[in-house]
Parts: sequence; C-alpha cells; structure tokens
Amino acid sequence: MARSVSYSSRTTFRTRARGGRALPVRFVAALVGAVLVVLTALLVLGPVLGLVGAAASAGPVLSVPVGSITAVVVLGYLLALGLLVAAAASRQGWLSWTLAVVAWLVSLAASVWPIIATADQAVDRARDIWPWIVQLVQQVTS
Repeated sequence: MARSVSYSSRTTFRTRARGGRALPVRFVAALVGAVLVVLTALLVLGPVLGLVGAAASAGPVLSVPVGSITAVVVLGYLLALGLLVAAAASRQGWLSWTLAVVAWLVSLAASVWPIIATADQAVDRARDIWPWIVQLVQQVTS
C-alpha cells in the first residue's frame, strides 16, 4: 500500500523517498534558497564577469574597479550563505522562507554589482574625454 503525501503548512513535509520521516520546512526553505543562490552564481555572475573581463581587456581606455567588484561579490555571497544557515536554523517556517528569499536577493545584487561598477567607471571615463576633445579642437583651429 502506497503511503500518502502529507503537506503540512506548519512544520513538515512527508515524502515516500524519506521513508515517511518528516522533513522540516526550514530545511526545505534552506535547500531551495541554496539552489537559487547557486543558479544565480552560475547563470548571472558568470556571464557578468565575462562581460566585465571583456571590458577590462580594453586596457587603459577603461579602468575596471577590481577591488570593489571582488569585495562586493565575496561579501555578498558570504552574507547569502549566512542567511541560508539562519534559514536552516530557524524554527519558524515563514522566517525560514523569508531568509531564503533574502539570501537569493542578496546573491542577485552581488552578481549584478560588477556590471554596475564597470558602467559607472565607463561613464566617468566618457566625462573625462569631452574636455580633451574640446581642447584638441581648439588647438587644431588656432
């Protein structure tokens, strides 16, 4: 006789795969959050770092803030890891899910930061070029 699957919104999920033992909601929330954070790292951070690396290959034309990018990405993912640990340790289901979602949002923000920082440097560099162009035109016309 097959065991039924029971979904309790309060504390546990019962599945056949676990032999009918209860799997706490906090672990489910932490696992879902961890999967989302890892997918964000692979599918967002990877391509963003590729774009930033291509911009850095432009040499002296664009200065990429490597220190800022490294610090934000490392601290962001460490914070996401801490939030996932807190989600697994929490005794309340709603708090576990909230912490898992916040961990995913932090990892998403940390993953997008490199392109924002590089774009900011590009805009600063473009502002520096206009006075040089004006000066060049004045030298040529005088």
